[in-house]
Amino acid sequence: MLKSVSISLIAMVVLLGCGSSNSKSISNNLIEKSNFLKKDTDLIYTFMKTFPNDVQLSIAKIEDGEVSYYGAKKEKSSIKFVDNQTKVFMVGSITKIFTSTMLAQLVIDEKIALDDNIGKKLPYKLNNEIALSYKQLANHTSGLSDDFIAQGSTEDSYKNFTYKDMEDYLENHLSLEIPENTYEYSNFGVAVLGYMLGYIENKSYESLLQERIFGAFKMNHSTSIRENIQNLVPALMANDDPVPFGFKSAGGVLSTVEDLYAFSLASFSDLPEVLLTQKETFEIDESFSIGLGWHMFTDLETESKFYFHNGATEGYRSVLILDRENQNGIIILSNLPIDVEDSPITNLGKSLMAEAY
Repeated sequence: MLKSVSISLIAMVVLLGCGSSNSKSISNNLIEKSNFLKKDTDLIYTFMKTFPNDVQLSIAKIEDGEVSYYGAKKEKSSIKFVDNQTKVFMVGSITKIFTSTMLAQLVIDEKIALDDNIGKKLPYKLNNEIALSYKQLANHTSGLSDDFIAQGSTEDSYKNFTYKDMEDYLENHLSLEIPENTYEYSNFGVAVLGYMLGYIENKSYESLLQERIFGAFKMNHSTSIRENIQNLVPALMANDDPVPFGFKSAGGVLSTVEDLYAFSLASFSDLPEVLLTQKETFEIDESFSIGLGWHMFTDLETESKFYFHNGATEGYRSVLILDRENQNGIIILSNLPIDVEDSPITNLGKSLMAEAY
């Protein structure tokens, strides 16, 4: 199941309070490599020493547009370096940036407008004559709640959720649990957005990804079809609850840090779709806002601006933080289970970003 994970970058807080009574017995066998210095490997060790065995981190550090990779794995009583930048992980909600980028492309192609009511393209009316815009779906202000699954439904129906179920809900059961134009993070909202993109283009979500994102940005090892993956880093559970078909556009992509670096380079560019996704569409507070998919944090002291998203499924966690102006960034993919408390992968990403830049 997709999870709603805190995404605030307030003050870029470094949360290192994750020690445990037995953490001293874990050996630090990490090595300095490329642009990963001892201060970086010490940070990685500090976070990883309380993780379960067999957790891997795959990390990319971007400086002035150039990348360095680092991998780490916890095995028994030690944490060691591993070479895993070509290994595949689920990226969770980072997927939403890809979905929003495709939305921006359709807007630029003049197939839709951001403020259009999605119902204009559908052969049926939305229940209660509710109006939902593409922009609201992409910036989490639609009023759609993730709690809809719990209403007369079961966990099995979530796992088997298809576009047929989506259509039935939109036509016969759609309701707004949250006031419109209020920011409330919604996986379901982006699931509806992905459904609409596929409907408009008459293509599957995977086909759209391959044509408009992965092919365009040379992300050769990315997909939303798990069965296509040969070198997936396994989750640490027998059933890690893969994202159901109807929610692929909200969190179903699998990728590598190499591919996400390629996407990051595109995110530093002036491509029209990139600029549109990074344009503020809703202010959450003085320092925190959202574009299309991307969340933006502005350091009020330095006026530095960071573009951000993280991800969490049952068996994987991820984070992507970019400084567009200086072309710096941190990417972390992991097979850390969701039941580990707090947001250690996001916090490690913040910490590495703050330490490096």
